[in-house]
Amino acid sequence: MAYSNNIYIPNVRREGVNLALLSGWSLVKVARHLGVHRTTIWRWCRLPGATDQRIKLVNRSCRPLSHPRQLNQLVIKRILELRWQLKRCATIIHAVLRCEGFKVSLASVGRVLARHNQVTRLYGRLGKTSRHRSPRPKVETPGSFIQLDTIHFANWKTKERIYVYTLIDLRSRWAYAQYSERTSPPDSAAFVAAAQAVAPFRFTLIQTDNGQEFGSQFELRLKERGISQRRIRLGRKNDNAHIERFNRTLQDECLGRWPTASAIPDRLETYLEFYNTKRLHLGIQCKTPADVLQSY
Repeated sequence: MAYSNNIYIPNVRREGVNLALLSGWSLVKVARHLGVHRTTIWRWCRLPGATDQRIKLVNRSCRPLSHPRQLNQLVIKRILELRWQLKRCATIIHAVLRCEGFKVSLASVGRVLARHNQVTRLYGRLGKTSRHRSPRPKVETPGSFIQLDTIHFANWKTKERIYVYTLIDLRSRWAYAQYSERTSPPDSAAFVAAAQAVAPFRFTLIQTDNGQEFGSQFELRLKERGISQRRIRLGRKNDNAHIERFNRTLQDECLGRWPTASAIPDRLETYLEFYNTKRLHLGIQCKTPADVLQSY
């Protein structure tokens, strides 16, 4: 019988084995009943767990046990060592391997890094280094879990770029935003400090994406303030769904599509007062963030 991924094949195997071993049918009779060769029934009866009716005779993997052109373990070990030492992409590692005399393709280097979770498969061989992520905490009090992001505005006529930092607390939906001429780790840390000075609660954990403005220098400045940083998974913007939705609301109701730099600060000040004290939110049972904060 040809190899098949049919999900019902394990049930057919179990029926054939039961008929042959428990019901006393001959192999020929079982083979005619199921429409397979008698040697197939004989092989099924010799499978591990064939005599136990509780065990399903599942399909075995068709993956080959070895390949004539598979990489040497020494090459794989060296690829991983270079990744840990240099912390560079597969292209750089491949160039270093060629200088050291290893004959390996760039695609093979990328597959080794992806197989060992050194890069994400979404980004391929030029992917970013995977980071250790702490488990998602429970949102119990204001400030225990905050999401942070940046809105980028680019004027296609004047080529001017302006930025707006945004922040939202998941427990109370209290939000804060601030205009910035540029984005960098020091600017991001300064925005967090400004938000903490205005917020009626203390920040404990801030979740960001993997942008350059939230790099290692930003993480160090947060630690100095006693705040932990947590990054989303690479390519998974849904991990920051609350702040992404707030960014859309902020653009639809306040900033618009092409805001001017001079008008943004005044618009943000007026809108944030309305958002935090008067605007009702479905996520908090049609209350305002100010109403939720009063219970803490």
